Amino acid sequence: MNIVEIRDLDGPNLFLEMPAIKLEVETAGDPIIVDEQGSRIQVSPDDMMERIRALVVDLHERCGLDAPKTATRTMEAEGHYTVAFSWSHRRFAEALGKLALDLLAGNRNDIEAGVDELRAILESEPEEDDAPEMVPTASRTVPVIAVTGTNGKTTTSRVIASVLRHSGKSVGLTSSSGVYINGEQVISGDYSGPSGAHRVFEEPGVDVAVLETARGGMLLRGMAFESADVSVVTNVSEDHLGLHGIYSIEKLTEVKALVPKYTRPDGFAVLNADDPRVFGMREVTPARPFLVTRRPPTADIERHIAEGGWALTVDDALRVIWSHDGEQEVLTSLNDVPMTFSGRAPHMVENALCAAGALLGIGLSPEQVREGLAEFRNTSSHNKGRLNVYDLNGATIVLDFAHNVAGLEQLISFGKSFLGEGGELTAVIGTAGDREDSVFRGLAKHAALHADRLVLKDSQKYLRGREMGDMPALMRSGVAEAGRDIPVDEAESERSASLMAFERARPGDVVVLMCIEDYDYLIPWLDEHGTAIS
Repeated sequence: MNIVEIRDLDGPNLFLEMPAIKLEVETAGDPIIVDEQGSRIQVSPDDMMERIRALVVDLHERCGLDAPKTATRTMEAEGHYTVAFSWSHRRFAEALGKLALDLLAGNRNDIEAGVDELRAILESEPEEDDAPEMVPTASRTVPVIAVTGTNGKTTTSRVIASVLRHSGKSVGLTSSSGVYINGEQVISGDYSGPSGAHRVFEEPGVDVAVLETARGGMLLRGMAFESADVSVVTNVSEDHLGLHGIYSIEKLTEVKALVPKYTRPDGFAVLNADDPRVFGMREVTPARPFLVTRRPPTADIERHIAEGGWALTVDDALRVIWSHDGEQEVLTSLNDVPMTFSGRAPHMVENALCAAGALLGIGLSPEQVREGLAEFRNTSSHNKGRLNVYDLNGATIVLDFAHNVAGLEQLISFGKSFLGEGGELTAVIGTAGDREDSVFRGLAKHAALHADRLVLKDSQKYLRGREMGDMPALMRSGVAEAGRDIPVDEAESERSASLMAFERARPGDVVVLMCIEDYDYLIPWLDEHGTAIS
């Protein structure tokens, strides 16, 4: 039995609905452990997990504490197993978890000395970070809107925050790009976990907290809050598989489902019903499902509506229909929601609908939602790096934070709608190095099948364990798989790749750019040399 990880999770997680210590071990076949008499014995993996769980409980009781909540789980990585237990004192719980694993692995045999060490921790002065960072429901007075999904989290969160501010609310927003109070950035960096939530709750006068809630934060830290008042799930697609113990789309879906799972029963879970995995989350949430679709209602949604459920649907005239409590009304038209480009950007339609659902669910009036959606645009000032569209000397440039195959598919499809007669579409493609090899091949294969020219970009910031040249080489193999002969160039950075494509673009052409690391240079460049379209 090898100890893989002892991790402190500050909020609800895959294992428990509360802060938990995750004890992950690895074994090839049936593990060898040390029993109570000090003998080395072979047991089954299930018996190993039960012995870890029982020892964790026993150690708590030896320290004069009640037994913690516990859970066991077989992980996706072969031979990996996890026991989790609840905690309220970080240093104590981490030390207890390590002691339990060391005793069973035979790394130490002095249980009484170990218990004395644990008692000493309990008797010492607590340190500043000994308490969980999770924001308990009972201690907060600010309503929480939590947004998750594979793509569209940031845009949807920004739209929600923008409309709330437009309606006169004071808004705290956390995201993967920082923490914002009423549109002003107060912290830069990825704050989609507990630290960002705490910063928002500490801000005087905030009326609503809008919390982007990412996969990584939930797996590494647990959720930032005990419960949300309104949750949003935009979609689930293959991304970041192979990281943090998640290897399948099914397990990724389970991670994303934590957000609606921990939404208050008197709140709403806004679910993109166009995604079957998200639609299925209505079965795990205690909240009222608020279904959104960019199409007319299916039979399932019609049944939901007939039962008094809430839904947003789009009819053939591009009208957004709000069904609620047996009534229906026109909320707006996609022609009056600039971020959707009158419906030409289906993924932005989904983001807008998800945002509208959250806003209605938190209590805004239809008029406030309608006016706020009409005001929001995909410009660098409103939605930096997300479907920012420019005219550049007659060519159209589409810059977007697309970072996976699903995002690229949407980007190319949208870009084609701007092609002029005889125009060509150039795709500048690449993503961060911590994706699996198949992701790079998949990006290039799709782009080679649907674009007229490619620029394969390497990375200066996000190699993440790879060497320069590795990612373009993988994408070259994806181009070969497509079996289509088109011009392909390479560049050593996102900036040089983009400028190369911009220089070659002619009137009627379109350049679509997967922009994840140089938007702070490229957006000002396009603002100076081109004209924003939204």
